[in-house]
Amino acid sequence: MLHSSELCLLVLVLVSLPLIINCDNILFLQSTPSRSHHIWNKQIFNRLYDNGHNLTILTFEKEQSVPGKWFFFVPRLYAKIMAEYAAEGSNAGSEMGPIENIINMYSFYEKASRILAKDIAIQQLIEYPVNFKFDLIIHDFTMGQFLLGFVARFGSPPIVSVSAFNIPSYTMHLSDVPVRFTTLPNYAAEFGQQMTITERCLNGFYWLLDYYQRQVRFMASEDARVRTLFGSNSKSVKEIEKLSSIVLVNSDFSMDYHQALPPNVIPVGGLHISRLEKNSPNILEFMDIPSKGVILLSFGTNIQCEGLGKHINEAFLKTFSNLPEYSFIWKHGDPESLGPLPPNVLVQKWIPQGAILSDPRTKLLIGHGGLLGLQEATWYGVPVIGIPFFADQLQNVDKLVRGGVGIRLFLDEINENSLKESIGSILTDHRYRQKMAARSHLFRSQPQPPLERAIFWIEKVLENKGLPYLASPAHDIPFYQLYGIDLIGATLLSVLIAHILCKLALSFLVNKQS
Repeated sequence: MLHSSELCLLVLVLVSLPLIINCDNILFLQSTPSRSHHIWNKQIFNRLYDNGHNLTILTFEKEQSVPGKWFFFVPRLYAKIMAEYAAEGSNAGSEMGPIENIINMYSFYEKASRILAKDIAIQQLIEYPVNFKFDLIIHDFTMGQFLLGFVARFGSPPIVSVSAFNIPSYTMHLSDVPVRFTTLPNYAAEFGQQMTITERCLNGFYWLLDYYQRQVRFMASEDARVRTLFGSNSKSVKEIEKLSSIVLVNSDFSMDYHQALPPNVIPVGGLHISRLEKNSPNILEFMDIPSKGVILLSFGTNIQCEGLGKHINEAFLKTFSNLPEYSFIWKHGDPESLGPLPPNVLVQKWIPQGAILSDPRTKLLIGHGGLLGLQEATWYGVPVIGIPFFADQLQNVDKLVRGGVGIRLFLDEINENSLKESIGSILTDHRYRQKMAARSHLFRSQPQPPLERAIFWIEKVLENKGLPYLASPAHDIPFYQLYGIDLIGATLLSVLIAHILCKLALSFLVNKQS
């Protein structure tokens, strides 16, 4: 139930919304407890707010509510999920193979949904006035499909689905996205698009496992949550997600594998790069120290260097100490644990990654292969040493290696020698930087900035109360019709009947002549 102070504030916000003339009410359901995903989504909801729309936003990062932009904050969701893994004796952040990767991802999704469904923020949204209507619901379809129960709760407005997770493997269930497993590697596979027969077999298995884990197991648990929260007669989330007017995906042809997309699946890769970031005075002062260049070490928002073990941290520190001609900026959650630092190393708990990468003095990114960081590095033409752990990170880094714009190291390969050799290879072989510069040119050469493209299509959905003309008829066609299995069956049956009739006729003629 709402506390009295929260209820008063909520009523005040709801009463004030209609006072803003010609403003649409938008419910933005974030689902991924990751600061990087929040940064990506934030560019969308901030621009919509700047354009005069009213936003109600489910968030896992603390934000200040203002008139017209109201946040429902869910604290510590990621920490609670990690606590469950720790209690089970497993480590969700460790390096893993494709099968374990796929199973673990949906395990993470299920834990997140189960914990989130019990949070007071969900109950507060459910307790909105019965007659209150949203004009649009934006759902981060990366996970949290049970949140689609709010669609019917608020009068079934149009849905826009978004994801910072590239083109998720399950996008095909929201729109008519053809998946050719013989040429499109599953996100968990480190294959190119030209696969051997063994790789095609394995890739097909990964896609089937992904389908089973998502459509059979995970979505069943999401349906159960929807029935508990919104009533036993609620629609299946499988049906609701297909109502998406458009699907915005964090992808760009310059760095991603070829995939045929229907008109309502719109790539807006790199839309977060447009945000304004500034280096702090101490970072600027450090970067001004004469050196051959700056090297950035950052493992993003969900992987903490302090949790990788003492020997890994010592390997980084010794390597940096032995390369005094370069300046190193290191994102580390516990700088004090590193002890005395050499003068060419700056360690901070949080760094403005985009601002550092945009500086021409930055020569290299050492990262975990997170998509948003790699998009920033690509945009600014900075080569990468990728150290992948889980989810799409392995494939992201594999793409870098295949494109000649980066080097891959696995966690168990990290030592002072491997790090120094990899850094030396990137910095002395100019082909890495040249190829990344070419890729950067392709990424930047767009007729419309990706954020502007995203906002254009969202507002087009608002203006038209949906975009049914972009919807594919494939969702309403049975599988056997869609892929012509009934036609093949009918053809084979016709051939078989003709064959039998010919044999009977031939047999009759032979018997008659004898």
